Amino acid sequence: MQTPDQPFPGVNRSPPLAGTLVASSDVRARIQEGWRCVRFEHCLSFLFVTVRRQSGVYLTENWRERYLRGMGYSVLSLLLGPWGVPWGLVWTVRAVWTNLTGGVDVTDDILAQLEGRTYVPCGPL
Repeated sequence: MQTPDQPFPGVNRSPPLAGTLVASSDVRARIQEGWRCVRFEHCLSFLFVTVRRQSGVYLTENWRERYLRGMGYSVLSLLLGPWGVPWGLVWTVRAVWTNLTGGVDVTDDILAQLEGRTYVPCGPL
């Protein structure tokens, strides 16, 4: 018999939602299982102003998840990035390349931060 506090059979536990806090012990356990902490880049241009930013930290399980999460940031960069003079096109290409290759791996940085913190923010803040 199914009780309200039991998960449905066969349902995988998904990674934390963007903007949530995850206990440091959970982050360490997932990293030991092979998960990676990554950030993605995006580029926005407004004629003579071009801004290049990184997303919040995502805790990802495999390369497919990193690729799919990076696609959204790549599309954003392709639509709004190349219109700035002179750096829009250059930074757009760099952001798309970074995202298509799995983002920026910041797992070691997160592990170093975990030494003194209880919770780690995941996703865009």
